[in-house]
Amino acid sequence: MTQVKDILSHHFPEDIASHLSESYREVERQYALGQWKTSELDAGHFVESARRAIEYQLFGSYKPFEESLGSFNGSVLSKYEQAAGHESYRMIMPRVLYSVYCVRNKRGVGHVGEVSPNHMDASLILASVKWCLAELIRLNSNLTSKEASLLVDQIVERQVEAIWDDGESFMVLNDRLTAEEKALITLYKKDNLIDSELQTLVEYSNSSRFKGILKKMKSKRLIDYLPDGRCKLSPIGAHYVEDKLLQVAN
Repeated sequence: MTQVKDILSHHFPEDIASHLSESYREVERQYALGQWKTSELDAGHFVESARRAIEYQLFGSYKPFEESLGSFNGSVLSKYEQAAGHESYRMIMPRVLYSVYCVRNKRGVGHVGEVSPNHMDASLILASVKWCLAELIRLNSNLTSKEASLLVDQIVERQVEAIWDDGESFMVLNDRLTAEEKALITLYKKDNLIDSELQTLVEYSNSSRFKGILKKMKSKRLIDYLPDGRCKLSPIGAHYVEDKLLQVAN
């Protein structure tokens, strides 16, 4: 996300650029882990950040992040539409954001609702926030047309979940990960597992070798491997998963 944030920082105040990139990263990270509710909740932060970006472009000012924006409703959409500026800021992006806002608030995410957080809703939200971020890059990029197109393509490429966990089946979906990396990402999703449980989840066949891998991970302070066989992800291990294994497009 470094290049994305750099582009945004050239055209928006630093706090808007930071909140946009960080909130987007959280949406995608939680989606990759199959955390539908958390991903959809994080999308609310993205909506608030993107609304401030829109207002900065249309009105030259925006409400500080420590102050509430208030309800997102038809009068807000009308205010944006009647402003002077690019139609994407006035009409298209606000309506995409409003759909995210409605799903987040009306589908059992921010409040109890008829529908519980689910893969379908989370996928709609992820695609919507990706499109909005890509549109902000397209409108504000000082790259050549070809370079901007490549960067946008990276942002909007299909996101594949890191883990499949439907309550019955559990699988780390990225076969390119090492056994150590699969163990780390599994503990990020389901912490405090017995070594034999963890071995089963990462589909590693040799028990003695797997225990050796766990001991090596402990020596690197990535996990704690307790005498009773429990494995617990350390803060260093969690940072490794977030920065390396769940990294979004740069």
